[in-house]
Amino acid sequence: MKLREQGVYCLPNGRELIANGTYLLPNHNLDSAVYEVNEDGRLIKEGKLTAWDISDLRDTGLTVVLKIQAS
Repeated sequence: MKLREQGVYCLPNGRELIANGTYLLPNHNLDSAVYEVNEDGRLIKEGKLTAWDISDLRDTGLTVVLKIQAS
């Protein structure tokens, strides 16, 4: 499974993450957990393997669009 860049995904526990390269960033300011996806597709949090891999992610169909304003 290939993750869509800036795609919003949901873990089985309900946490929403945004795909950014080989990282999954939190979709909410209250959550600081950053996950890394290793070459086997396993999710790593704070250097430790989690119980999840990318096949556990549900694609919400949403995509984050970043707006950059010139000053």
